[in-house]
Amino acid sequence: MKTLIVLRHGKSDHPAGVTDHKRSLAGRGTRDSTRVGEVLVERGLVPDIVVSSSARRAHNTAILVAEACEYDREIVTTDGLYEAYTGDILEVVRCLPEEHQIALIVGHNPGFHRFAEIMGGPVDGFPTSCWAHLAIDIEHWEEIEETSPTRLEELWYPKLEG
Repeated sequence: MKTLIVLRHGKSDHPAGVTDHKRSLAGRGTRDSTRVGEVLVERGLVPDIVVSSSARRAHNTAILVAEACEYDREIVTTDGLYEAYTGDILEVVRCLPEEHQIALIVGHNPGFHRFAEIMGGPVDGFPTSCWAHLAIDIEHWEEIEETSPTRLEELWYPKLEG
């Protein structure tokens, strides 16, 4: 059994003249990203590996989550999670090192929302800083497919924390 946490990046700024790839986190995105890391600790879901989209807002989200949950290893950054859809995400996950049981991937909508639904079932929206906890009945990451037996254990929405 492998655990995959699928996290949409924190809320970002939209300054004029800045490309999508270089957008930074807004204040709310920074606060929510830190809270994500705290909640992962509370749930016993501290990742063994963190893989982030190469976009600035996703990578900054990954850094803040990692700091908050005391993840002390390298954050893997890949273009494979930027503008990614299910097939792209599966390819990234298949390449995860086998020794890791809990993986956190940080990326974008609409791909992450769709991926969470395909793998775990209906998902009522996937706003910024939302994450899905997927329990996947596979022994090796390279075995993951759209049809892999998967349970959606939890969907976490920052706005529901109040």
